[in-house]
Amino acid sequence: MSKKCPGALSDGSGMRLAVTAAENAGPKAPILLRGDLGAATKTARAIGYQGIEIHVPDIWEFAVSAFKADCDAAGVAVSALVSGQLYVRKGLSICNDDPANVQKAIEGLKLFVDAAATLSTGVVVGWVRGQVGDEREKKLAKQAESLKEVGQYALAKNVPLYIEAINRYELDSLNTAREILDFIDKYSIPSTYIHLDTFHMNIDEHRPSKAIREVGALLGYVHVAENTRWYPGHDRLDFDEVFAALEGIGYDGFVSVECLPYPTGEEAARRAHEWLTYRYFYPKG
Repeated sequence: MSKKCPGALSDGSGMRLAVTAAENAGPKAPILLRGDLGAATKTARAIGYQGIEIHVPDIWEFAVSAFKADCDAAGVAVSALVSGQLYVRKGLSICNDDPANVQKAIEGLKLFVDAAATLSTGVVVGWVRGQVGDEREKKLAKQAESLKEVGQYALAKNVPLYIEAINRYELDSLNTAREILDFIDKYSIPSTYIHLDTFHMNIDEHRPSKAIREVGALLGYVHVAENTRWYPGHDRLDFDEVFAALEGIGYDGFVSVECLPYPTGEEAARRAHEWLTYRYFYPKG
């Protein structure tokens, strides 16, 4: 449980900022850069971000090599690939009652792992877990069985999987850091780490800083947004406490801005970058 998250998360300079991007997203989706992904890499770099997080609409059609070339040309890293559209757009989940649906979800996740290996990044596992309903223990065991298969596949490719703690109003299991820690420990899932999000933590954790310290070396990825899910610096969430906890555990991965696209996506990305950089990412001393 103490192994630090591997991969291309650190370049030796500490935490780095990333921004969310997708070709298509709903008007209230917490994704900031929209449209052509190649153009998004240039916009992210122009604002000052070092990484870009991609919400892939269809992993079966994702042009990985072309996107890698765009990232290399723009000088940005891929902070993570997000697998949520397997569930949202295709209705696939790793605890579905239909075995064929589960196998298709696993196939999709393995394709995400292949893409992540090419892009030197990790894969966020959130919505594709599915809802557990009244069969909690049975469905959690099914999730674990699926994730063991994907995790073993990811381990061979040195790709970390990030299980995201999503609030109880959106998913009905694994809502807190403690629940995911216990889940990983109980089922011994390989190549699996924890993804925390300040918006979700503000709902389900007693204190975000406590959750961060509790996860420790298993923290693989971080999302930041305000309590209202606007860009950081807009409202009242205590980011001083959050970043003190991240520094306290020696977190040196990406911190990705996943917030509502208000007043516009690009404006939110700029304001978040300016505020976070001023407070937490300028060289100290």
